[in-house]
Amino acid sequence: MDTDRKEFIRGLKYELITLPLLIAAPVLITIGFKAIKQQNNYIWLVAGIILAIIAIILGVLGIKIILNALFNTKKC
Repeated sequence: MDTDRKEFIRGLKYELITLPLLIAAPVLITIGFKAIKQQNNYIWLVAGIILAIIAIILGVLGIKIILNALFNTKKC
């Protein structure tokens, strides 16, 4: 059971891309709810929701890649 380093690094890159999105998405959603109250503007809220969805998808994909690299689930 040897770790595939290239796949492991690829998975870590996905997780590092996900980290800023995990911070930015809730901030944008909060700004979006405040913008709805003041200006009836939905752009920030929609952008925050889209970023949250992208963060979830990239996070799950990164974890899947890392687990595949660690446990070698590839069939030869």
